[in-house]
Amino acid sequence: MKTIKQVDITPVWVEFMPDVLEEGKVYISERFQVSVHSCLCGCGVKTVPPLTAGHWTLIVKNEKVSFSPSIANYQFPCKSHYIITNNKANFV
Repeated sequence: MKTIKQVDITPVWVEFMPDVLEEGKVYISERFQVSVHSCLCGCGVKTVPPLTAGHWTLIVKNEKVSFSPSIANYQFPCKSHYIITNNKANFV
């Protein structure tokens, strides 16, 4: 049976993105319709899912966030792929 790695994330609402990204935090700017986080595999590469039509949808429910579709960082050396649901990233 394949073990799936799971990482807890903390959503942080901001207007402008910070210069330094803290591990495990997903920064969300509703004003600029973008989110930014350090790749959740731990490699540290900046990941920028735009929250606009045709890209990613942000779902907020009970102060927890989910993103649709999954985030596939195949262009990064880590080639990580994860689904963020209810403040948890599950790797696939």
